[in-house]
Amino acid sequence: MKFLITVMLCINIISPFVLMQKEYIKQIDDNGKLISEGWVLNGVKDGYWKFYDHQQRLLKTGHYSKDYKTGYWFHYQSGLLSSEGHYSKDLKTDWWTYYNKNGYRIIKKQFKNGLEHGYTMYYKKNSLSMVEEYVNSKKVGAWTSYFKFKKDHPGFSVNDLH
Repeated sequence: MKFLITVMLCINIISPFVLMQKEYIKQIDDNGKLISEGWVLNGVKDGYWKFYDHQQRLLKTGHYSKDYKTGYWFHYQSGLLSSEGHYSKDLKTDWWTYYNKNGYRIIKKQFKNGLEHGYTMYYKKNSLSMVEEYVNSKKVGAWTSYFKFKKDHPGFSVNDLH
């Protein structure tokens, strides 16, 4: 009887690990071109993934957790980095940076639960040109220079915005 209980206890401890099947998959379109590739755990995306356009250039890369985008992601357009930032449960969060086709930063935004929340900074020739403030994706303020922004926000430094 002790042996049977021990075996059942071992099966109950081991079975959750046996059922977890992590595999690397590649998704191919009808023309045989790679669409995406990444890790799947028990049938859902869980781990690092890459997605490709019809010319086999990267579209986006990042991690999934239980089929939700999570952590830091990179987005590409025509094979060039177009934006990068954080996801939490499929929603944009924290800072996101957007780039032009020459690789220069043009916009940096804060998000919370998928909504613009915080500051949006616009850049021209890699210099800060305007700052906007958002609460739940509604603009509540705008400044046409860092100096005007600083006047309304004493104690702030440009490092606080990055």
